[in-house]
Amino acid sequence: MEASPLRPTAQHLRRALFGAALLQALLVYAQPAAAPKPYPSPRHAYPSPRYELTAPELPDAPDEWIDRSIQWVNDILDSYGPDVVEHPVRRAALIRLDDILHIDSAPAKTLVQQFYRARIEKAVKEIEATRVTSGMRIWKLYNHGFFVRTPSVSFTFDIVPGTRAPGFEVDAKVLERLAGQSDALLISHMHNDHASQIVAKLFLDRKKPVVAPEGLWSGQDIAARLIFPKPSATTIHEIPIQNGRQVLKVVVYPGHQGARVTNNVQLLTTPDGFTVVHTGDQSGAEGPGSDFDWIANIGYQHPVDLLMPNCWTTDMQRVARGVDPKLIITGHENEMGHAVKDRRGYTQTYNHLFGSHYPFIVMGWGESYYYPK
Repeated sequence: MEASPLRPTAQHLRRALFGAALLQALLVYAQPAAAPKPYPSPRHAYPSPRYELTAPELPDAPDEWIDRSIQWVNDILDSYGPDVVEHPVRRAALIRLDDILHIDSAPAKTLVQQFYRARIEKAVKEIEATRVTSGMRIWKLYNHGFFVRTPSVSFTFDIVPGTRAPGFEVDAKVLERLAGQSDALLISHMHNDHASQIVAKLFLDRKKPVVAPEGLWSGQDIAARLIFPKPSATTIHEIPIQNGRQVLKVVVYPGHQGARVTNNVQLLTTPDGFTVVHTGDQSGAEGPGSDFDWIANIGYQHPVDLLMPNCWTTDMQRVARGVDPKLIITGHENEMGHAVKDRRGYTQTYNHLFGSHYPFIVMGWGESYYYPK
C-alpha cells in the first residue's frame, strides 16, 4: 500500500529534520562575528568560558576609592553575616571586593594588605574565644584555607600566610596562635597557595599531625615528619590527634589539578559524626575513566555535611551532585599570588553556582558560619 500524501513516512520526516538542521547551521555560519565590546575585559584578553560575564579590570585605582570601598565592605560583611539566604547587599559587597582585588597592583597596595591582615587576625581572635558545644563552626581564612571546629575536635585545610608580595603575609605570631588552636593540618597539594613549610612546622613542632600528598617537599628534612596516606577511594585512614585521645577518619581521594599535578581530595569525619570534603585544586578531565568516576560515588558512600570546593573546579554542579552535601562553602576566590587573569572572583563563583539545588554560602576572608546538625 502506498503512503498517503497527507501522511509522510518516517523517511520523509528524517529528510525534513535534516534539512531544517542544515538550514539552521548555514544561517549560524552566515552570521557576522560578534562586534568587540567597547571596553577591554578579561574575556577578550584571555578567551575562555571562565571569563564569561566578568567585569573589566583596572591596572590601578585611586587610594581614596579603595579606602572607602574597603571600609564599606567591612561594614557590610560585619552587619550581614554569611547565610544560606543571602542578603542582597552582602553579595554587592563581595562583588565590590572583586573590583578592588582585581586591580593589577592590588597585592602591593598597603590598603589591601592591611584589610587582609586585619580580617585574618580578627578571625584568629574569634577562634581563640569560640567554644563549640554543638554543630560545627567553619572559618574561611586565606584562599582555600579553612579552620573547622566541632565539640570534640578542630582541624585546618591548606593554611598559608598569604601571598609572597612584600608586606602582605600575616604576622608569624598570628600563625602560631592559629596552630595552637588546631588539632591537625591537612594539605591538598604542593602549590604555594596551599602548602606552607612555615605553617607545617608550627604544627609539627607542637606534635600535631600534618597530612600531606605523596612527594611533598621530597628530599627535605621536613618530609620525614609528614603523614602520607595512600590515595584510595575506598580506604579510611585513622589519624590520631590530641595525644591519641581522639581520631580523625580520613579518605584521601586520588585527585588531580590538570593532568600532571597530584591533588588530594580529602574527606574527613570527626568523632562526633560530622563529615566534610575539601577538594584542593581538583580540576581533572571529565570523560570516562576520569576523576569523576569516583567523585560520582562519594555521596553514596558517605553522608557529607559540608563540601568545600575550589570555586573554579571542573563543573562545580557535577561535583556537588557526586558529593551530595548538605551545604557548600566555596574557596579559592581571589588568590592574590596569581596574575589578574587567574584570580577567580566571587562573581564567577556565583555564576558557577547559579541554579544550584544545594544550599551554598560564599564567604570573604576571615568570616565564619555556624552549621547545626
